[in-house]
Amino acid sequence: MMRSMYTAQRTMDLVVSGRVFAVCWLSASLGISILQMRLLAQAWQVSPHAFVPACLVSAWTFGSLIGMRVSSAPRTWGSSYLACTLLWLASPSLVSWHLPLGMVPPALVSIVVLALVALVLGASSTSWLAQQRPWPSATERTVLMRSLVGLTIGLVVAWMLPAFAGLIALTCCLPLLALDYFLSSRAPLPLQEGVAASWVGRYWNTDRWQLQLDRRRLPRYWWWNALGERSQASRRYLPLTLLASGVAVMLGSVWGAVPTPFAAGLAATYTLDKLAWLLGGQLIILALGTGFLFAARNVIGFPDRLLPLSRQSRVRSLALAMPVGMVASLAALGLPFLQTPWWLAVSLAGYTLAGAVWGMLLPRLRPGLGVVVSAQRHLLLGRRIGLPDSMQLASGRACEARARLLLTTFEGMLIAVITPLIGWMIDWLGSVDDVLVMVGLVFVLGLGCFALGHALFYVGAYRLAHTRAALTWQRLRLTGSSFPKVNVAAER
Repeated sequence: MMRSMYTAQRTMDLVVSGRVFAVCWLSASLGISILQMRLLAQAWQVSPHAFVPACLVSAWTFGSLIGMRVSSAPRTWGSSYLACTLLWLASPSLVSWHLPLGMVPPALVSIVVLALVALVLGASSTSWLAQQRPWPSATERTVLMRSLVGLTIGLVVAWMLPAFAGLIALTCCLPLLALDYFLSSRAPLPLQEGVAASWVGRYWNTDRWQLQLDRRRLPRYWWWNALGERSQASRRYLPLTLLASGVAVMLGSVWGAVPTPFAAGLAATYTLDKLAWLLGGQLIILALGTGFLFAARNVIGFPDRLLPLSRQSRVRSLALAMPVGMVASLAALGLPFLQTPWWLAVSLAGYTLAGAVWGMLLPRLRPGLGVVVSAQRHLLLGRRIGLPDSMQLASGRACEARARLLLTTFEGMLIAVITPLIGWMIDWLGSVDDVLVMVGLVFVLGLGCFALGHALFYVGAYRLAHTRAALTWQRLRLTGSSFPKVNVAAER
């Protein structure tokens, strides 16, 4: 009894522990971004071609896809990531010491070893950040801030402070590693496999059952059927998912290939201070956006809540306008007459604002199965309909998670293939600005084709539904007019 009371006293408050974990997680993710940009900068020094860093980004992406599918203790992956980083930073020549490879250029050996380092670091860092811990998960704002600002911070540190980039990155990663090693006993949440977790989840809870799907017994196109059912349950879910995947692939490819040659061009002209302007514009717009988010919290709600029906159309229209804003900002970054530090900061700030709004509204426009069921429980009970069984909900959530994993893997594969192509285009055209403008035009063309196909699809569906309704009404009229004749004949 005394031991239980001592453990309860040592446990952190849930709110405080959530903030502590968010800070540690954000710090570690920023350190990983710094190391990634430092690795790409080293590849540029070995071979000053945009195709080489783009290939390293592809290797990092493949490693991230591998890290998403493995599960282990956070301490294991954190230690592995730290060991690989120290090994890479402690050997500047990268295995080019006394290799009997007179026929192989040293630059090729260095590039191959850098690709292996990118693969290992991508797998270990992704798995380390994605592991489930007995701490509250990182909040939506933390993850969104990391995705929008992390690359710029890594670029600034890697190119403006190259001698201290490795030390700064390791320092940023230490808080999360210390949290995994020394503060796990003060975590407020029980482990998933513990007795306390089973005791807490003994009531109706969709997260209680962690099912593993048997892929051999699933239908052939189960993932497509799941998307079709979800598209019927929530309005226009499938087109929004396809649009989100296209935006993620295009933007991931651009930001994988463009930053390193862009920073190298600034270093060649001794104008690296523009990177500080870019980062300052992003931080200012994020601060303003956070204030607007607090003011509009009653409008969009929390991530685990559904949007009010009266505001769904307006929110959807606003969200669909955000990819256009991101495309315009990308094109503005490459326009020759907008290359002053002030205009570059404004362009990237506009992209950051559009990306933040898109990242906030997208999860609310395509909610998960658990969110939909939790939000509609009062409706089911009001209609005297029983709640779904926990096993059914767990099975639906498992299928949804599996489909999401497959979709993320497909997006990652496309990013890994398109990124070297954009790097090759930069080398071919000899300018990052021309590639940004070209990508913006292609993006606009793709959005226009998507909007046209979406409109044609719904026009065809509306006409088909109208034709079916007309045929049904005609059949009902014929059936209804034949009843009196049959009755009269029967009386005669």
